[in-house]
Amino acid sequence: MFTLATGRGRKKLSDDAGMARRSGIAVMIAWMSVIIYNIVGVGDIISTSLAIELGRGQEANPIIRTAMEQTGSGWITFKLIMQGVISYMVLWFPHWIVLTMFTFATTMNALVVYNNFIIGGFI
Repeated sequence: MFTLATGRGRKKLSDDAGMARRSGIAVMIAWMSVIIYNIVGVGDIISTSLAIELGRGQEANPIIRTAMEQTGSGWITFKLIMQGVISYMVLWFPHWIVLTMFTFATTMNALVVYNNFIIGGFI
């Protein structure tokens, strides 16, 4: 992480990302993962909004909760922007380690969305 502070470290990261992008399989997996991630993300927005509107739940993520408190419905825009940034990062560096961690995180988020729909009484 600290090597990113140097020009040499940034160059190595850029070179490694370029090499990962040359793998057609990695790029295909990255695109599929990003699409699923964004579907799950929209599901999270919908399930969270419904559960809160019905008074059956509250936002557990302190960053999103703060965005909700500070911006009202602007939190949705904030969340979509953050999803876009994360999606871009994964597509920029589709290394197998990144894809593995990203897929795990997306799976965990899908479980949260599922739980949100249960809390909301929709499942």
